[in-house]
Amino acid sequence: MKLCRMISALALVTLLVMTVAAQEKHSPIQPNAGTSGAPLLVIESLTHDFGEVKAGTPLRYAFIVKNQGKADLLINNVAPG
Repeated sequence: MKLCRMISALALVTLLVMTVAAQEKHSPIQPNAGTSGAPLLVIESLTHDFGEVKAGTPLRYAFIVKNQGKADLLINNVAPG
C-alpha cells in the first residue's frame, strides 16, 4: 500500500512539473519598442464613450490597431474590459 501511494505521489509531482515547464516555454515575448525591427503596437484611442443610450440599443465601435514596427505583431489574446 505504501508503494502504491509513493508511486501515485511521484506521478502527480511529475505531472505538475511537466505542466509548469510547458507553460514557461509558451510565455509571450514582450517586444522592446526601442529595438529596430521590433513590432510596435499603436492604438489611436483606448476608450470610447457612447454617451447616453436607451436599453436594448445595439452598439458597435471599432478600435483602430496598427503595427508601426518592422516585425510581425502577434496578438495572442483579446478580452472585453
